[in-house]
Amino acid sequence: MTSSTPYPPVNPDDPQYPASAPVPAYPAPYAAMPGPYPMLRTSGLCVAGMVVGILALLGFWIPIGDVVLGLVAMGLSWAGLRQSTQPGYTGRGMGIAGLVCGGIAMIPAVIVVIIFLTAATAVTTCGAFC
Repeated sequence: MTSSTPYPPVNPDDPQYPASAPVPAYPAPYAAMPGPYPMLRTSGLCVAGMVVGILALLGFWIPIGDVVLGLVAMGLSWAGLRQSTQPGYTGRGMGIAGLVCGGIAMIPAVIVVIIFLTAATAVTTCGAFC
């Protein structure tokens, strides 16, 4: 072995070294390539329900408005959860967060409404002479 290559010479008739298949000079057609992922959209109803639910949590001390905000948050979140089950939509977690925030905000809101109505009734029944 006096050649300059470190590899032994290859005999094309030797079965130990099979002939390789020819490689095409062009790439595979575009039909064989995977397509892009479908675009997923976040449900706007879920986002709106979560935002209104957070606002309802922050404004629990507003007598009647917070009950309305809680109901709106729960309604938007429920509709958003229904929409997020359709193909191409995401946002299920935000819809659940809106439902939870709206439901939790309703508890102190109802208590504040009861206190507000009780105080308003006491003031109007007795007047300033009680």
